[in-house]
Amino acid sequence: MKSRVSVIIPCHNTEAFLAETIESVLAQTRPAAEILVIDDGSTDRTREVAASFGARVTLRSKPNGGPASARNLGMHLATGEYLAFLDSDDLWYPEKLARQLAAMETNPQIDLLFSEAWMFREERGARQLLRKIGYTGDPTFRQLLFGDFIPNSTVLLRRSVVDRVGWLNEDRELIGVEDYEYWMRVAYHGTLAGLAEPLAFYRLREGSLMGDGREIEKGLTLALAALSTVESQFPAMWEEAQVQREALLARLHVRAGFAWKQRRAWVSCLSHYGQALRHWPHPRVLRWLVAASILPKWS
Repeated sequence: MKSRVSVIIPCHNTEAFLAETIESVLAQTRPAAEILVIDDGSTDRTREVAASFGARVTLRSKPNGGPASARNLGMHLATGEYLAFLDSDDLWYPEKLARQLAAMETNPQIDLLFSEAWMFREERGARQLLRKIGYTGDPTFRQLLFGDFIPNSTVLLRRSVVDRVGWLNEDRELIGVEDYEYWMRVAYHGTLAGLAEPLAFYRLREGSLMGDGREIEKGLTLALAALSTVESQFPAMWEEAQVQREALLARLHVRAGFAWKQRRAWVSCLSHYGQALRHWPHPRVLRWLVAASILPKWS
């Protein structure tokens, strides 16, 4: 059966990975209707790699504007009933689209469907699986306020959702969390669901924000920027989601402090612990701080 899926692959200087990514789409047991590769101002051979696939891939180039602008162009060009996002260095399981389409066709109330993914590293040509990512237990707007748990390259979205939610935010201050901000908007307006099985591979490589965890401050700043952007659109979201804003901000700072503790960077750790207490001077924060200080894991 022919699929009704438009696959959107934004790319910027990923000549080393793009061919394998496209091959993983072409290997789907339920084929996509079209593969849209949007080159976001690459300066390497990314365009040549995409063009080497001929008519099997639609290639469009644009000046560099960030991943949101590239995905938006792909969404504008897409003709499919469903939109599938795939980063240009990630990979799909062969059954990815078949599994998700079956779920979407059986459950028309689902607006966005995602799955778990394997985080992996390439070492000497061998794929080393590190850990699974993607939380599928409670995929709601409320839960997204506590952090992004949706692997971008696993998302399958109904095209009709774009008419209600709009396009991705192209503000450069959101680069790195443009997808997180969009998931929150989709969840605010509609229904999310997750498949508790890995259907994609997330590649860990140099320069990846999610990568090795060294960019703790940048990660926190981006998460706060995404929350602030969504809050400006939905001022009543905290009351509607029954989440105390200051408590959540305190929790995010405890999480950052814990990350610094794991690296024995005590000044940065204590700085975030202090900011957590300033946001919400509540006994519960003290309990969080004690737990984060003595436990090997805390979230």
